[in-house]
Amino acid sequence: MGIRPGQALIGVVVLCGLLLGACGGGDGDAPAAAPATTASTTPTPVREGPRSAPRWETVTTLSGTGAVRTAAFEILPDAIQWRARWTCASGTLTVLTDPPPRKPKPLIDAPCTEGSGTDHAIHTGSIALDVTATAGWEIAIDQQIDFPLDEPPLAGMDAGAVVAQGSFYDLENKGKGTARLYQLPDGALALRFEDFEVTQNTDLFIWVSESTGPKNSADAVGTPYVQIGNLRSTAGNQNYLLPAGLPAGKARSIVIWCAPVSIAYAAASLAAP
Repeated sequence: MGIRPGQALIGVVVLCGLLLGACGGGDGDAPAAAPATTASTTPTPVREGPRSAPRWETVTTLSGTGAVRTAAFEILPDAIQWRARWTCASGTLTVLTDPPPRKPKPLIDAPCTEGSGTDHAIHTGSIALDVTATAGWEIAIDQQIDFPLDEPPLAGMDAGAVVAQGSFYDLENKGKGTARLYQLPDGALALRFEDFEVTQNTDLFIWVSESTGPKNSADAVGTPYVQIGNLRSTAGNQNYLLPAGLPAGKARSIVIWCAPVSIAYAAASLAAP
C-alpha cells in the first residue's frame, strides 16, 4: 500500500519536532559542571533584533515568618511567564498576588509537608504577594524571557588586555559574533561574546578547547577542552570567567556544545589580535 501525501507530511512534521527538541529537557550525557561565574551587574533587556531561546532569570528572593505582605517586584511586560519557587518547613503556605490574575486564585496553596514546590503565573507588571503561613518560608521569583542578554563588559575589561579573539562560525548549526579572551588587571581570564547568536536551543555548553580550529563535532570532542558552564543565552552580549589556573595558551578556540546529542553547534578560533 502506498503512502498518502497527508501521511508523508505528518511524518516530516514529527521528524522535525524530534530534531528540534533533541537538545532540551534533560541533562543527557552532559558532564557535570558548575554554572559559569558571571558579572554582578543586572543585564539590560534588548527587545529588538534576534530572539534567544527562552531562559529563566531570577527577579528577587523573598522570605519571612507567618503572614506578610511583600515588597512589590517587577515582571517585564514581554516576559513569557514567571514562577515562584517556594520552601517552607511546617504548617501551610498560601500566597495571593496583588493584582490578582485574570481568573483569581492563589498562586500557592500547599501544605509544608511537601517541603518545596514551584507555581507559575503569566500576568506582568508590578506585583506584590500576600503570604499567609504558620511558620518560616522563602520564595524565589524568576521570569522567563526570550530576548538577547545584554551584559556590559566586566569591570576591568577596558583596562585589561585582549589576549586572543575570533569570530564564531557554523559547525553543525549556525553561529556568529565575536569572542574575546581578556586578562583582567587581577590576572583572571574572562571571555566576552559580542553580537553573538547561535541556533536556539537549551542545554548548550561552552567549551574552551585546545583545538586551533575545529571543523566538526569529532574535531571538537577529540581535542582536550575545559567545560566552563552553561551558555546562558543563545543571543546577545555576555561574559564568563574562566576557571583559575587555566593557562591562556590552552584557549585556542571556543566551542558551543550540545551535550544531549553530542554535537558542536558553532565555534570560534582564537588568535592574538
